Amino acid sequence: MRRTLAVPAFAMVLLLAGCSEESEPITGEWVADGPQPPGFSDFADRAMIRVDKDGEALLGTSPMSLCGDAKVTAKDEDGGGGKEYRIAFSSACITVNVPVSLEVVVDGDTLEATPTGLQGGKPFRFRRAD
Repeated sequence: MRRTLAVPAFAMVLLLAGCSEESEPITGEWVADGPQPPGFSDFADRAMIRVDKDGEALLGTSPMSLCGDAKVTAKDEDGGGGKEYRIAFSSACITVNVPVSLEVVVDGDTLEATPTGLQGGKPFRFRRAD
């Protein structure tokens, strides 16, 4: 009896493992987690980042000051703590006060974003909303 139950259970595990589509850790919606560093009025305490499965991002303060059409790219792994990405915005975002690009580290349900080129500044902190 055990053998008959074990075989279907093992087959089910293989089926589920083969069907699961692993998405990037950055995919989903992120909301500002506490007070944010100054400097970008549309990327402050109520800011959000939304990243879809195709690597497109939307950033800003919902619902009025949002900047879309951003591209998300994974950076090479260096063996550090979280998965690293870069979010770069198009020139269409010139009317919204957000960084031109962000260096992002995702570690579980926490996302830290630093404007590209900023040395020694405090990162923007986000938590997963979904």
